[in-house]
Amino acid sequence: MRRYSYILACASGLTAHGATALAQDTETPLFLGTLPVFSTHDWDAYDGAADRAESVYIGPEELERQDPQTLKEVFASDATVQVGGAVPASQKVYVNGIEETNLAVTVDGARQNQKIFHHSSTNQIDPGLLKAVRVDPGVTAADSGPGAIAGAIAYETVDVDDLLAPDETAGGFATARYSFNGDTFVGGLAGYGRRDGFEGLAYVRYGDGGNYDDGDGDEVPGTGTDLTSFLAKGAYESETGHRFEISAMQTQDDADRPYRANIGSLIGRDEPEVREYDLTTRNVVLTYEATRATGIWQPTAQIAWSESTTDVPDPWGSEGTGEGWNGKVENRFGLGDLGSINAGVDFYSEETSYEDPFTDELTEKATNWGLYGQARLTPIQPLRVSLGLRTDQQRFEGVDGSKETNSGLSGNASVAYDINEMFTAQAGYSNVFGGIALGEPYIYNPAWVYDELEPVRSENMNAGLEFHHMGFELGASVFRTDIDNARDAVYSVSPFIPFDFRSEGYRLSAGYSWSTGFVRASFVDAEVTSDGDPVDSDTLTYFGVPSGQTIALEAVQRIDRYGLTLGGTIDAALENDDTEDLGYEALESYTVVNLWAEYQPAQYENLTLRLEANNIFDEMYSDRATYGQEFGTVEPLAEPGREIAIAARVVF
Repeated sequence: MRRYSYILACASGLTAHGATALAQDTETPLFLGTLPVFSTHDWDAYDGAADRAESVYIGPEELERQDPQTLKEVFASDATVQVGGAVPASQKVYVNGIEETNLAVTVDGARQNQKIFHHSSTNQIDPGLLKAVRVDPGVTAADSGPGAIAGAIAYETVDVDDLLAPDETAGGFATARYSFNGDTFVGGLAGYGRRDGFEGLAYVRYGDGGNYDDGDGDEVPGTGTDLTSFLAKGAYESETGHRFEISAMQTQDDADRPYRANIGSLIGRDEPEVREYDLTTRNVVLTYEATRATGIWQPTAQIAWSESTTDVPDPWGSEGTGEGWNGKVENRFGLGDLGSINAGVDFYSEETSYEDPFTDELTEKATNWGLYGQARLTPIQPLRVSLGLRTDQQRFEGVDGSKETNSGLSGNASVAYDINEMFTAQAGYSNVFGGIALGEPYIYNPAWVYDELEPVRSENMNAGLEFHHMGFELGASVFRTDIDNARDAVYSVSPFIPFDFRSEGYRLSAGYSWSTGFVRASFVDAEVTSDGDPVDSDTLTYFGVPSGQTIALEAVQRIDRYGLTLGGTIDAALENDDTEDLGYEALESYTVVNLWAEYQPAQYENLTLRLEANNIFDEMYSDRATYGQEFGTVEPLAEPGREIAIAARVVF
């Protein structure tokens, strides 16, 4: 069983977005009960810093509560993040309408974001392996890594200490879930233990099932489940706090998908309905950390290898691969009550390649070295300041062997001010050098001539105000991201077509928590434009989506007397008619309601039973972030219709 402490946020003055200060009176905390929301995020060393003011946290409590099966379900409780694509093989994450390829994405600190094929997912991650996720929209700290031109996403996988109570040395769990829509079974098994400073964990998950039915009751071809994933971790921590950890993770999705995995079909095309996609993601991460260090010497070092492959055997036996090494060495200089400065050096060396039986391997490469520092300070008690600077030098090599070197500075500044015990104001700005992004290998052309390449650069701004009092939460913020010289490429035209675009809008949130439950909602209006005009989802491939206005709502109520927890989410989008200005169809509105119940028998505390009823009103829809809904020639990939699922978890 995951053993996480739930701390009532209205007692400590913390919010889900980290914008409010730590409790003023830490000597005599007021505990009003336990609540699985608005809690501290102790897995993030900089929770509460000014640069985390707009961060979206999905912590261990949220993941345990939601039991997500896909990335769409991971982010279901906040409208800031949209996930389009319906099935994991084609799902892509968008933050305020901007695609994740424009963000610094890491798993346990290992750099990701190897875009391979525009019809398949960018970062394939099994939610069952996760402990927590943090999303930094727009303004991002310098120590989040290179290429954070529109923000960052940090995924953290589960550790032994997350699964064992302090007095336990070994354990394990088994999970099983069956969905009646598609007759899909997913099972997982884990074992873990620790002794004399050593610890180890092994976890494997397997899923198998058929195609699901959409809201109209029609079977959606290419939506079956064939998933295998595993996570292995080993660590040693000395009595003085020197910790060495190695982790290895693999996720493989091998099934028939629509001919274009992120599209239901193209109308009028004489093509097979489905074809096989074999997607595999691997990560190996070695980390050193001084866990008990304090003061001005708190070092961390890490080196990692990651690889993503997309193998499409038919019709050409094509394979695209992205792989690379990355790492960092940094130190946190503790400055007591004033705060801290985190400084270090990082690097990556990556390549993406394409090959098939008729084509010699085509490869692009990029190497980057960065030097950075981020100061997180509290000069006076109501005011938190975060200032960061990094310099990067990148060497890029095209498929023709041509090389180019670029360098640039990036800076960021954020402030958060506690006006009083109820109101907190925040603002942030960043200007980011992103280098030249590696292209998509499936469109590499050996005849390309690389000239007039320019590195991408962005500006990010946000500002907001939060209210928190006696369990009530209200928030409002505005944001804008401008990206210049983003790299577009067309096989028959050029390897570099500069594209400028902007995402701007606002976010509203509200919530109320009590001792045994909560309700919270968020509304985001994000408009993605180029030169002031709306843009369609095809032009925005690898850049964003015309997401428009989206809504997320979550509610949970515990009934401790009966061992029950009841909950649900609402996922909604308002009609977006901006695409009509381009001569296309409007993006339709939808409202999807999901409910669940969990039961933990008093006599079997190691057993948890779960019943889910997703899309209970059988809404026929495609998620707002799904490609091609505005085009009359595209049948977009439909989300599942009503789904009844049962699940069980046994801890031993």
